Amino acid sequence: MKFGAFTYGYSTNLGDEIQTLSATQFLPSVDVLIERDRLHWYRNCSPVFVIFNGWFTHQPSWPPPDSIFPLFVSFHAEMPGLLVDKRFVSYFKRHEPIGCRSLATLKAFRDIGVDAYFSGCLTLTLEREQRARTNQIYAVDVEPKLYANVVPGDIKERAVHVSHEYPPLDATLLTKAKWKSAHLGLRSIYKWEWGRSLLSNAGERLSELRHSSRTARARELLTMYSSAKVVITSRLHCALPCLALGTPVLLLRSGVELDPRFAGLRELVRFHSDPSRPIKIDWQDPEPNPDKYLGYAKALRERCEDAVSRVMKFEGATHSVTCGTGAG
Repeated sequence: MKFGAFTYGYSTNLGDEIQTLSATQFLPSVDVLIERDRLHWYRNCSPVFVIFNGWFTHQPSWPPPDSIFPLFVSFHAEMPGLLVDKRFVSYFKRHEPIGCRSLATLKAFRDIGVDAYFSGCLTLTLEREQRARTNQIYAVDVEPKLYANVVPGDIKERAVHVSHEYPPLDATLLTKAKWKSAHLGLRSIYKWEWGRSLLSNAGERLSELRHSSRTARARELLTMYSSAKVVITSRLHCALPCLALGTPVLLLRSGVELDPRFAGLRELVRFHSDPSRPIKIDWQDPEPNPDKYLGYAKALRERCEDAVSRVMKFEGATHSVTCGTGAG
């Protein structure tokens, strides 16, 4: 059996690649890229083990084919009615217990009688490189109005603005045009089954190039965050990795208390959403993050390591994989 990792031909958010990095750290190799939003393409693959963490919805065909052996941890169904349905009970029961990233996903599984638990997010297990702390402050995809109202002027003057959108905001016009064309081209290839078959080789090369570039940028972001003095962000997949990296972080997001994607996770991090109240933080010497996340990180790490170890022991030897990204 080979090991696979998700790629994201339909996404412009590098938070997805950060999710992939959190999964691949547990794998001995990445032998095949799996397009998250087109799992039915892999029906005829040789067996491949994939950690199913992150955001899932709008699947053209569900459940995943039997050629994919999933470990469901940190699984979030954006629209539970599409994926967590009574029709798929037998499939999910083969893979229970299901680790859920959101409380809404957890409830949906329990409502159909599938054993599930709240796992937290796999990005909590990311490991920090040994590097010196700097005085750098990063503002990552902040909400302009809320940021302007509650962050002190001197902090705003010092902060470097960063985005998880790809290509980066500071990219040249040529680079932006190139990656926009690649993104649109990849989506066009993937849109139709006949187009995928006709252009599978081109689609694979384009997907691999895109995946490599985006993953490299995601690594750069994590390196930046790991040495920062403090990070201010509206992004879940900036805030939670900062916990793992030991970087003081403030989740600054309007309505975060009501957002179902953050339920169960926002309590792990210092957050603020009220533009009329000052932020309780010492900007000059920020307190360490809350440590509630540590229990989730330990359990996630053990679950992934155990699953990969069992796959390797069971197989004893690997087999060739006959398909790659975009092949069917």
